[in-house]
Amino acid sequence: MSNFIEFVRAGGIIMIPLLLLSLGAVAVIIERGLAFRALGSSAPGLLKQVLSLAQEKRFDEAIRVCEGSRGPLAASLAAILKHRDRPVAVAERHVEDVGQEFFIRLERLLPFLDTTTTISPLLGLLGTIVGMIGTFNAIGAQQGASGNSDAVLAGVGEALYATATGITIAVVCFVAYNYFAARLRTITSETEQGATKLINALIDQRAGFFPAQDAETGPEVSREIGRDAEGNHAIQTTPRA
Repeated sequence: MSNFIEFVRAGGIIMIPLLLLSLGAVAVIIERGLAFRALGSSAPGLLKQVLSLAQEKRFDEAIRVCEGSRGPLAASLAAILKHRDRPVAVAERHVEDVGQEFFIRLERLLPFLDTTTTISPLLGLLGTIVGMIGTFNAIGAQQGASGNSDAVLAGVGEALYATATGITIAVVCFVAYNYFAARLRTITSETEQGATKLINALIDQRAGFFPAQDAETGPEVSREIGRDAEGNHAIQTTPRA
C-alpha cells in the first residue's frame, strides 16, 4: 500500500484525475460485465426450439419457453408469438420496442469507457509537460547554485509516472470498450435475425397468422429487421415473389 501511495505521489497532481478515472473505469467494467450477463443472454438453441414448436402450432408452449429464457432474443420471439393474430406491422412494432429497451440498457455507460480511452493519455501527456517544466526549473536553479540532482530526477520521474499511468488506463478501457461493443453487435444481430426468421416462418405458414395483406402492411412482403440511414433499428420490407 505504501508503494502505491508513493507511486501516486511521485506522479504529481495529474495522478489525482487519472486515479479517479481508473476507479470509475473499473466500476463501469464490473457493472457492464454483470449487465451483459443478466441482459445479454443469447439463449443458445432457443430459436431452433421456438421455430420447431411454431411449426407444430404449439404456440403457448413456445411462449412459455421464451419467457423462461433471458435476453432480447427471447423477449422479441415472445412478442411475435403473442401478436401472431394481429397485423404483422403490430408485431414488428412490439419487437422494435422490446429490442430497443434491451439495447439501450446494454449500451449504457459504454461512452464513459470510450471517453476515458481518449482522455487518459492526454492527461498523461499533461503530466509529462508538468514534470518536464519542473525539471527545467530545477536545472535552471542549479546553474546558479550548487544544488543537487534530486529535483531534476523528481521532475523526470513525475513525467514518466503520469505518462505510464495514462497509457495503461487507456489500454484497459480500449480493450473493455471494444469487447462490450462487439458483444452488443453480436446480440443485436442475433436478435434481428431470430425475429426475422420467426416472422417469415409464420407468414409462410399462413393459416391466418400475419395476413399477407391488410390495411397496415399492404401487399405481401418479406420483412427483415435492419438499420436505417441514421443507424436506428428499423423494419425493412421487400416484395415477395
